[in-house]
Amino acid sequence: MKKYSLALLIIVVFFITPTKSNAQVSWDGAEVVKGQTGKMTFSKDVKVYKKNSNGTYNSMTVKRNNFFRVYNIEKYDQKTFYWMSSGYRVQATDLVIFKEVPTEIRSSFYNNPAYIVSNLQGTKAYFEEKYPIIDLAYGQHLLSEHVPGNYSAEVTFDKGKLNYFYSLEEGNEVNGVVDGTDIRIVETTTIDKGYYAVTTDTQLLIGPMNGARTIEWNLPSTLNEVNSLNKMFAYPKGSAFQSLGMEVNGYLRVQSITGERGYMPANLLEPVNNLGKRYIRYGVVAKGIDHSQQVELKRFDEVSFYTENEYFALIAVNGKMYTVPKNVLAIKMPNESPVITSFLPNERLQKLEYQNIAGNRVYKRIANNHFKAEDFYYITYHETDQAFNFDMDGVQYSFVKPLKEGAIITRISGTTQDQGYVRAIHYSLTTQAGTFENVVETSFDQFFAPGYGLLANTSDRLISF
Repeated sequence: MKKYSLALLIIVVFFITPTKSNAQVSWDGAEVVKGQTGKMTFSKDVKVYKKNSNGTYNSMTVKRNNFFRVYNIEKYDQKTFYWMSSGYRVQATDLVIFKEVPTEIRSSFYNNPAYIVSNLQGTKAYFEEKYPIIDLAYGQHLLSEHVPGNYSAEVTFDKGKLNYFYSLEEGNEVNGVVDGTDIRIVETTTIDKGYYAVTTDTQLLIGPMNGARTIEWNLPSTLNEVNSLNKMFAYPKGSAFQSLGMEVNGYLRVQSITGERGYMPANLLEPVNNLGKRYIRYGVVAKGIDHSQQVELKRFDEVSFYTENEYFALIAVNGKMYTVPKNVLAIKMPNESPVITSFLPNERLQKLEYQNIAGNRVYKRIANNHFKAEDFYYITYHETDQAFNFDMDGVQYSFVKPLKEGAIITRISGTTQDQGYVRAIHYSLTTQAGTFENVVETSFDQFFAPGYGLLANTSDRLISF
């Protein structure tokens, strides 16, 4: 009978063997528990305090050399505070003797640990623990990953300490030890890599922590928003993001449609669904969410619509996700493309003024269809039965008649000849110079207005006429 009882006991012990998260771990003569950052004793009897929710305080006297676990560490204003169990907080002084639990031991309680900078003042990685080599911001998530064409990062351990390695694609590499008391460890949850939309205006953060720095992004560079770049910006409701497959500390790691990677509160994101068909109003380049893929779409093309904000819409073409300007989509079949019947300027146009990297350049009318600026800069127009022709400072454009979407454009600059096409003809387009009708958008990413010529390219922009 005793034999059978012993066998049964062995089986029971086998099935109740603790998992990684609840196995007993000993360090420095005592048991370490999950979430513990260190332990402390006091060099003499001291009184510690806890603030209650109603603003009152409780106090407790702790005896010299008694051991207490520390679960959280706060650092700000060059001060350090240790949090004990039951909500008691102690400021670091000469009376406090603190020992840090090695980060590698702390991480052993987690199946998929995430390492987040919890020091409000930020921290550094140190080469040989002497020389600061990497600045790390509050809330930054230290993780191992490789982003093609950008960087590689890796988290490793040496003698219990966390080592962070960071390498840019061009070859610059840094490696350093991070102070474990500046790191919070939480569990990482793996989720799907689908697409999500924000349910309210939301900022993108550098890390999964409340108060982490907001990531700057470039607002859409349109003809109406020439001075709106590089602003701290809350992504408007409906903005689309692609999940990067992890949730950390209640934040989802995502990539924006303009390529920025960061974190957003998971409770402010919801999966997007196919909301039906839409039609392309004019020719446009649809871009993949990281701009690694793109596809040309024409007027009347049919796409699947998912979500939109005030700038962009998320669509699907042949099962792949892309983004396009919001105003390119129509619920009903759009009108036929306009056909340009005249490209020449009328007599009311007396000057063209451009703003570029060199400042303002003013072209004044000196003859019919001919404008001239200082230093031999000029603009001329002429047309034949076959083409409309425009020449600006020696760069010649020839638009094949009839000028409509898809029409061939030849561009000659010096000895270089390029062939493009009319991507779209916009019924109207508002710029800082005013509103223009039947604006021609080319595959060279330039805009031309009949009667005026080039409105905008990489370095020039029409601002008055």
